[in-house]
Amino acid sequence: MSSSKENKTEWITIADAVERMPIPVSKSTVRRWIDEGKHGIVAGRFGGRLVIRADSLPQIVEETNPETW
Repeated sequence: MSSSKENKTEWITIADAVERMPIPVSKSTVRRWIDEGKHGIVAGRFGGRLVIRADSLPQIVEETNPETW
């Protein structure tokens, strides 16, 4: 058996995502981005709650242009 570390993915709520982003966005903006498939956000449902894969957040920051919000 090989000894490899498990790659654990962190899933966060939309509220947590908004708090972690260095640019000001609302929860409704993040939801719209998810619905429209923008910025490479990886999202899903867990226990009925919409969650975002935390490692997809930097893509939002790098690709976001305030003029396209």
